[in-house]
Amino acid sequence: MWNRDQLRAPRRLLAPLVACCLIVVIAAAGWAQPSTSSSTAPTARPTVTPLDVNSVVDLVLNRNAGLRSYQAHAVLDVRQVTFPFLHPVLDGHLYYTSPGYAVYDFPHTPSYMQGITKVEGAVGMASRWRHCYNITLEVQPNAYLLHMVPKIRGEVAQMDVSVDKKSGNPTLFNWTYHDNTDTVRLAQSFAMVNGYDVVTSQQADFDKHHIRATGVGTFDQFRYNVPVPTPTPTPSDPLHQCDN
Repeated sequence: MWNRDQLRAPRRLLAPLVACCLIVVIAAAGWAQPSTSSSTAPTARPTVTPLDVNSVVDLVLNRNAGLRSYQAHAVLDVRQVTFPFLHPVLDGHLYYTSPGYAVYDFPHTPSYMQGITKVEGAVGMASRWRHCYNITLEVQPNAYLLHMVPKIRGEVAQMDVSVDKKSGNPTLFNWTYHDNTDTVRLAQSFAMVNGYDVVTSQQADFDKHHIRATGVGTFDQFRYNVPVPTPTPTPSDPLHQCDN
């Protein structure tokens, strides 16, 4: 039986964990990465076979041309494995802005999340990868695997991204940390929805700082090229442009 003091401790731990969960999901949320085209109609996927890192990154970027923004209904189900009685299910919206900014808005969250209702980020924005990481390419039977080491040392030791050869969809992210016991994994499922190839579900598995959790996100009711909240500007200091 948990006493009141024992309950308070894990609840204090959950707030930053859920924030981390949201940010990681946002890192690849809406992977409908548009190209620089101004066309409003979907275009065919690229047919050139990537032969190097630059080609693979371009394959990811040159998807869903003409998609400048979208709004989607979002549900995030977070199951805390370490403390299973903490199981928030958050209902809200995802707002995506080209070239890869995403904002989650959950208007109603549990009190133990300490007022966290909005989170934004761009960790997985492919247009930043070559600037922020030293990248090597591993060619697999059905995917291109990008091994990315941050150019500026931080908490993350490496980010690996698996890119589907046919679609250019980044289907799997795996973060490893300098603390070898910490890992975060994000798997994504895509579908064609009204002409655009977008993420419809995600599962993130966390094992950080001895806290384990699984977050499952689902997305529907997509509305394309609509006004969305303006994201926070990217920091001008180059040392911080790869932070979020």
